[in-house]
Amino acid sequence: MSINRIGGLVSGMDIDQIVRDLMKVERMKGDKLGQQKQILEWQQEEYRSMNSLLRSFRDNFAFKMRLSSTFLTKLSSSSNKEQVGVTANPDAVPGTRTIKVDRLAQGASVTGAKIGSSDRKDTLKNQLDGLRGVSLEDKETLKINDTVFKFDTKSHNIQDIVQRINNQKFVGVSTYITQQAVDTDEENGIAGQAQIQTLEFTDSSLVNGLVIKIGDKSVGLYSSKNYTDDTVAKAVLGVDFVYKIEDLGQAPFSDKSSELVSHIKEDLVSTGAELSINAANPRELTITSLEVGGQKAVSASISGGKEWTVRASYDQTLDRFFLSTNKSGADQFIQIEDGNLAKALNLTSGSTVDTRDADIAGKLPADVTYKTGQNAKVEIDGLVIEDYTSNQFTLNGVTYNLFNTTDQAVTVTVSQDTEGVLGTIKSFVEEYNKLLETIEAKLNEKRYKDYTWPLSDEQREKLTDDQVNQWKERARSGMLRNDETLRQIRNQMRVAAAELSKIGITTTAEYTTGKLEITEQGEKKLRQALENDLTGVMDLFTNTSNGVAQKLSDNVSSSILKIMEQAGASGNKTDDDSFLGKRIDDLNDRLDDWEKRLEQVEDRYWRKFSAMESALNRLNQQSAWLTQQFGGGS
Repeated sequence: MSINRIGGLVSGMDIDQIVRDLMKVERMKGDKLGQQKQILEWQQEEYRSMNSLLRSFRDNFAFKMRLSSTFLTKLSSSSNKEQVGVTANPDAVPGTRTIKVDRLAQGASVTGAKIGSSDRKDTLKNQLDGLRGVSLEDKETLKINDTVFKFDTKSHNIQDIVQRINNQKFVGVSTYITQQAVDTDEENGIAGQAQIQTLEFTDSSLVNGLVIKIGDKSVGLYSSKNYTDDTVAKAVLGVDFVYKIEDLGQAPFSDKSSELVSHIKEDLVSTGAELSINAANPRELTITSLEVGGQKAVSASISGGKEWTVRASYDQTLDRFFLSTNKSGADQFIQIEDGNLAKALNLTSGSTVDTRDADIAGKLPADVTYKTGQNAKVEIDGLVIEDYTSNQFTLNGVTYNLFNTTDQAVTVTVSQDTEGVLGTIKSFVEEYNKLLETIEAKLNEKRYKDYTWPLSDEQREKLTDDQVNQWKERARSGMLRNDETLRQIRNQMRVAAAELSKIGITTTAEYTTGKLEITEQGEKKLRQALENDLTGVMDLFTNTSNGVAQKLSDNVSSSILKIMEQAGASGNKTDDDSFLGKRIDDLNDRLDDWEKRLEQVEDRYWRKFSAMESALNRLNQQSAWLTQQFGGGS
């Protein structure tokens, strides 16, 4: 409530200063509340900082030491790295093997002969018309691997052909609408294409991700083999909704496919679409009663085959058209059906060109070259293998990279990476010691109880900036001194790590710190254990019931939860139900109430002094009147 404040004009007193002095006393309790709040906030920050360190140690080091693969790392070498490169996986068996490479895997390709283009390359008509006796129609097609590409020769050019081929995703994919919708894409033979923005497969198998997009709605289907959860699948596929195949029955589809259909129909209800799936052919689905933009199409469907692997390019300097597969293997091929565009591009000369055809050489135009898709052929330890479609493959834990064929066998050696494992253990010990040292420092950090924060205005005026910073450091010191939770995790870490003495990792002479060390003698013992009893060392760390890493991980996780109960999670600014969070909220409420009370107290003081000033003013007026009266009667 506002009041008229009269500041000592009559009494001659400095009322402003008097009220300020009186309020200093009143504010002392509020200052103490603010200092209590600051201590709690600092404690909360210290706890959360400690939790970050604990979490980092658990996730980056303790977790790693729980994995058998950490101890099974292998070294690998090849006697001829230019011909065969090797990488040994953790499950590779140490030893020596030999490999001969008789044939590299390769993809299929067709390199067209020089086209003889005209200087005008803006359209297919201008660039190719008349070449090799071909008279291009306004509409022409190019059929590759059973997929037809349609072009307008008066508006499209060779780069459009390249782009259309490279943008294709599947071979044997057909998309159509029976009964005209709003618009028609004559180039692709798809009615209503303007309304169906996308209706395609994103992978060669339905369980790897099928995306259906109609209008502004999209649904993705995925398998847990490919994506860990809905959130990841949704982000990777870029869709509005996702469904996991395993939740609806085993892939490709079970009798629960109708359930999947009903779910998708619910999500696409705004499009007016109805969806059905051909259980016999899981890569075929139909959307019926499709209505977009107020117009209706009776049905739309898609059926898909294998992944499209053909890539095209055109070199303007060489004036040649190139086709190749982006994958290797005997199943890769390029088939070009003879036609006007194929002839004009100097890819065919009256017959279909198929890289699988044994008589292909006799059907090619002069100067056209080709390669047939083929598998690699290798002999490993006397076993001939011709099944690998790639020049990179893994056998018995060893990944081979084939670079060239070999005249003689290449020797591949796999051995246990003792030095690597030793280095990993040393890094673990180093990080363990860093964490323990930090905990110990916090437990023993001195508490300066005489240093309170925040400083009052008067206190701050008496100190330099450096002194203020030093004051704050001391005020903040010792927030976790002798903290029970930290003491507990320190003791648990020591107990868990004590088992490591079996392999030469001991506690330092200063036992009170609990830090680990690997002495020269201890390293010899550890190295011998790794070389002679790797399984025992691995079990000491990884055993799920009493392994050192497992116990450390469990203990740290338990401490993280306790600290979260005490101080909440990092970054949580609202709805903090932790012990400290509730106390801070309570102090905030009390401080708000105290500020309101101080306003009332200050107003009361001013009312009293204003009343005094008014009374003095009246008294002065009366005195002046009396003086005037007595003076006037003399």
